[in-house]
Amino acid sequence: MTQPFVHECAVCHTVHNSPDRELPTGWRRSGGLPVCGDCDRNARLRLAQPDLANGSDQAMRSETSIRLLSGAYLDLADPDCSVIAPIDIAAGLRQPRFSAQTRQFYTIAQHSLLVLRLVSSAARALGGEKGLQLRRCALMHDAAEAFLHDITRPLKIQLADYRAIEARMETRLAATIGFEFTQWRREQVKLADLQALAIEQRDLVGNTDAWPILDGIDRAELAGIKIGRCWHPDEAMDRFLAAFEDLFPTEERKAA
Repeated sequence: MTQPFVHECAVCHTVHNSPDRELPTGWRRSGGLPVCGDCDRNARLRLAQPDLANGSDQAMRSETSIRLLSGAYLDLADPDCSVIAPIDIAAGLRQPRFSAQTRQFYTIAQHSLLVLRLVSSAARALGGEKGLQLRRCALMHDAAEAFLHDITRPLKIQLADYRAIEARMETRLAATIGFEFTQWRREQVKLADLQALAIEQRDLVGNTDAWPILDGIDRAELAGIKIGRCWHPDEAMDRFLAAFEDLFPTEERKAA
C-alpha cells in the first residue's frame, strides 16, 4: 500500500495527509515552505490592515460608511477606493448570486472566475497588455458588488439611483486598482457574463427556461462548460484572491 505524503504547515504545524506531493486545496508555498489556508489567510489579513490611527474620524462616523474586513472605512456616498485592500473585494464577493435562489450556495466570486475562464481564449489571442487588461476586466466586472451587494437584475433595472451609485463605484475602482474598460472589452466581458448566466441557469437553477436576457446566446456552444461543484464561500474568496494577485502584482499596485 502506498504511504500517504505528509504535509505540515510551517506556521501552525497542522498536518495533512495526501496521496501525493501536491499541496492540499487552499495551501500554498511561502519561502519554499507549505502554509495552510487558514494561516495564509490570516497573514494576508495582517498585511492588509491599514493604519487606523491615521484614519478619518469623520468617515468612521458617517452614516454612509461601511467598515471593511481589512479595518478601513469606505464612504459609499463618496468612495475613496484607495482604502480598499484586495481581501476586502474577495471577502465581499462571497455573497450569493441569484438572491441565493439556487440549489446550492453560489458566490459572485465563483461567477467572476467563470467569466474570467470564458474570456481566456480571446485574451490569449490578444496577448500582451491587451490580453491582460481583458482578463482584469473579466475578473473585476462585478467588483463593485463586493460593497454595494448583488441586487438581482429584475430589481436593479427599477433602481435608477442604484445604477448611478454602482457606475461611480466601478469607475473609481477601475482607476484605483488598474483596469480599463474599452467599448470592445466591455462587449467581450458582457458576452462572457451572459454565457456564464446561461451555464448557471442550467447547472444551478436547474432549467433552461426562455429568459429574455439570454436571447441570442448559443447554449450548445456552452455544453462542455459545467459547474462541477459550488465552492464554499471561503474557498471562493481564496480562489478569487489568488487570481487577483496573479493579474494585479503587488509591486505594480504600489506603483499605481
